[in-house]
Amino acid sequence: MKIAVIGAGAAGLIASVIIKRTNHELALYEKQPRAARKLIATGNGRCNLTNIDINLSRYHGDRDFASYALDTFNQYSLMDFMEEMGVKCVYEGDKVFPYSLQASSVADMLRLAEGECEICNTEVKKLKVYKNKIGVITDDKEEKYDRVIVCCGGKAASKLSGGGAYNLLTDLGHTLTPLKPSIVQLKCKNTKALEGIKVNALVKMDKRQEMGEVLFTSYGLSGPPILQLSRDAKGKKIDLDLTPDLSFKEVEEFLVKKKKVKNLTLENLFTGFLNKKVGREILKICNVLPFSKSCSEITNHEIKSLASKVKCLSFEIDDTNGFENAQVTAGGILCSEFNPLTMESKKVKGLYAAGEMLDVDGDCGGFNLQWAFSSGYIAAINAIKED
Repeated sequence: MKIAVIGAGAAGLIASVIIKRTNHELALYEKQPRAARKLIATGNGRCNLTNIDINLSRYHGDRDFASYALDTFNQYSLMDFMEEMGVKCVYEGDKVFPYSLQASSVADMLRLAEGECEICNTEVKKLKVYKNKIGVITDDKEEKYDRVIVCCGGKAASKLSGGGAYNLLTDLGHTLTPLKPSIVQLKCKNTKALEGIKVNALVKMDKRQEMGEVLFTSYGLSGPPILQLSRDAKGKKIDLDLTPDLSFKEVEEFLVKKKKVKNLTLENLFTGFLNKKVGREILKICNVLPFSKSCSEITNHEIKSLASKVKCLSFEIDDTNGFENAQVTAGGILCSEFNPLTMESKKVKGLYAAGEMLDVDGDCGGFNLQWAFSSGYIAAINAIKED
């Protein structure tokens, strides 16, 4: 059989490796100048391959659709696959990385395993369905294949990927769900004065909460817990608990002690307790001013107000920082139009899809790469089966 894979990212590369191990003819199309550009950028260039704690609660969109692929080619299957291919894996907590801590080494070994056969700088413009074939149309020609696997990624970070190429599937009758950036920085007001400051905080939104380092930027908020909650944050309120290991009463009691320190003004009330600039912003928000006022003059009501703000510093989220700064796309091609056991289209025989372009996205921490590898693997092993 002749099989085409469109998109040389994580899903497309693993699919190509599986196909290359057979006697079938493979063509791997890539829009970008080189394969795996987005993969090389993952994990800050270290490539967070997967996570030991892979479970459906860490996925969004049509998570039930993803269940079979994630169970069949799971995190341990992926690690075995990588080691057989020559990539040793190492743990950092629950996260799994290549031992080299180089995403480029993962891309190199995948490319070697698929025979470096990618056709780069070649955008697939359209797919055309024939009786027993699917035509792959580029700028200068059309080639017919027995099977086609579409792995064009999502809209996020389109400069590094194919940008989704959703039209390849929607033109054939498939449905595109609404798209939004995920694992992305958030825009909100009142953070410019804190630009560059990092705080360890418990971050809460709706019923979700994440713990970790929050970075204040000129436009809003960043850092791991912010990225984790970003998918549904637009138009909502995010609360930062700046002292997650202390209760409200303990914060209040500390401030009462601090007000008794001789010759101390409000400017230094939080010095030695919180970042000084963060402390000054809390004083401004609570209107406990001027900074030159003696701490001994703070009222009990003001102490409670300040302690409350330390435990719950709130920000209204205006927007995200957009698709170009996002790590993944939420939304995509409607999964119910594909068979979850094979990744084959229910509308077009011989057509498969995998990875980020489908309506499945995961949390930060290796979950999205696992989905790409799992779905790409399932698509390939079914595409190579003879009728």
